[in-house]
Amino acid sequence: MEELIKKAEEEGIDVEDIIINAIRNESEDPSISIKLRIEIAEKYINEAKKYLENGDIIQASEKAYKCLPVA
Repeated sequence: MEELIKKAEEEGIDVEDIIINAIRNESEDPSISIKLRIEIAEKYINEAKKYLENGDIIQASEKAYKCLPVA
């Protein structure tokens, strides 16, 4: 499974977004996908902060970029 996810990400496929959209489509409660997106954004923001603390601005910017809303 990890290899499949890695390959998808290499191809530019946002696996998390696909999963969240599938959950949203199957759920009668739209707040579930909103909560999941917020949790993921918080995770990436926290990771970005850690990279900034360590002086790795490139990795920090990549994590911060993942917090942007999907169009």
